[in-house]
Amino acid sequence: MHGGGGFGAKWLRRTAAAAALWLPGCALMPAELNLTPLWFHRLDEDGKLLEFDALWPIVHYERTVAGLDDFRIRPLYRRIAEPESEAEVNKGLVEHQFLWPLGRVRSDADESSNRLFPLWTWHSRLDQNGERDVDWSALFPLIWGGANERGSEDYFAFLPFFADIPEFLSYDRFRTFLFPFYVSLDKEGHHHTLLLWPLIGFSNCAEGGHSWFRILPFYGHDIDPGRHERRFVLWPICSWGFENEDAVDPVATFMIWPFFGIKTGRKSGGLTVLWPVFEQDWFEKSAPDRPTARSYKLNVLWPIFHWYESTLEDDLTQWWVWPFVGNAHSNDQNGWSFLWPLIWWRRYDDPDVKTAQEWVLPLFWHVRQEHEDGTTDDFAKLWPFVHRSVHREADGRRTGGDWSLLSPIPWRDGNAVGFEENYGFLWELAVGRQRAENDRSLDVLGRVFTQRTRGEHTTMSVPFLFNYESGGGSATLRLFQFLPIGLGSTAPEPAQ
Repeated sequence: MHGGGGFGAKWLRRTAAAAALWLPGCALMPAELNLTPLWFHRLDEDGKLLEFDALWPIVHYERTVAGLDDFRIRPLYRRIAEPESEAEVNKGLVEHQFLWPLGRVRSDADESSNRLFPLWTWHSRLDQNGERDVDWSALFPLIWGGANERGSEDYFAFLPFFADIPEFLSYDRFRTFLFPFYVSLDKEGHHHTLLLWPLIGFSNCAEGGHSWFRILPFYGHDIDPGRHERRFVLWPICSWGFENEDAVDPVATFMIWPFFGIKTGRKSGGLTVLWPVFEQDWFEKSAPDRPTARSYKLNVLWPIFHWYESTLEDDLTQWWVWPFVGNAHSNDQNGWSFLWPLIWWRRYDDPDVKTAQEWVLPLFWHVRQEHEDGTTDDFAKLWPFVHRSVHREADGRRTGGDWSLLSPIPWRDGNAVGFEENYGFLWELAVGRQRAENDRSLDVLGRVFTQRTRGEHTTMSVPFLFNYESGGGSATLRLFQFLPIGLGSTAPEPAQ
């Protein structure tokens, strides 16, 4: 199955092409015919199909920027062959969306996935060695499993009756039988068994005599000789232990929660009194690039007042007086919050993108990203009324974006994919799109008024009343969609 094919898309292209050939020379048949809601088509300057509607808003087709197909039977089904990267153009990437976001089928030459959540999911892909890896589930999270060609992964779960799963959460292997009566966990050479999870647990570890045992809430210990020793009685009330026994700064801890707790070490310490009334913690260490690195934490009536500073890695300082004001700043970020969680202001740098955000939830948010290659993306929303997005190249040219009135979807980018395409007709009063540098369009109330400009070629129309097209040095207005009135040349006069 390849991106440019599909029976529905081929049928639409052939239908529109046949309609355009009703009369020779296109004397009466326009490049844009607007009989909404019955029929709408728009052809490009070469007479090839760009957009098509039948029984709007049900049937819709458009040609994507990559020259592939986007076909919809709204709101039930969508088939799109739009690649997410240049590398995917030649892989035959195809995605089917149905009952979105519950149903999805996506495939290319290397990977395929399908789902009808929560009834079924399937994901098959090639791993880094070029071998097939498959994961699936049915009635998630009850039944799931998977396997790979190497035979190193072969798992099955039918919860709560049985499960044997590798690489589950943070564990190397997770097993259970009649959950929560029996659970077995493997991680980095440690093997833990739990009965009546999470109440009773014990270990059988291969490394250094590690011992782990608990009967919640009465007693428990976690002892790894030479590394740490932790014990509790009547959890979470009484606990004590030793940490970092293999480091230069071993630490002793003791807690009678919530009344009193203390942590002591040569380069670290801590004190808790009537938690959450008072909690203090500090730590120091030396490193070649940071000889005096330290961290310090103070909580008073947590979560009302919090202070944390650290020079261990990125010179982070964080504080708040909750919920009124808070700040966090480091070498690569700076952020403020007011009346948490309503108002946010953030700036942070990742290795390949710089991001700035302003939020006044739920009414307004603005996100701007400056990418390593010089391109920028800017998104602003006044919820639920309007949103606007702009993509610019490194030289400042605007090559993509859109705006919409109304805009109730409370997400953006990847989280919003499929919603506007399948359901936008329910709320969009007016929509503007820029698909490429020289390709802009406007649609009002579906197709009550529509316009699209590609380079020097422009078409616009109102259902049944008129359509207009210009390009190639001439312009034509068609009354009632078919009766042409030449408007003369649109080419500039030659210089005298």
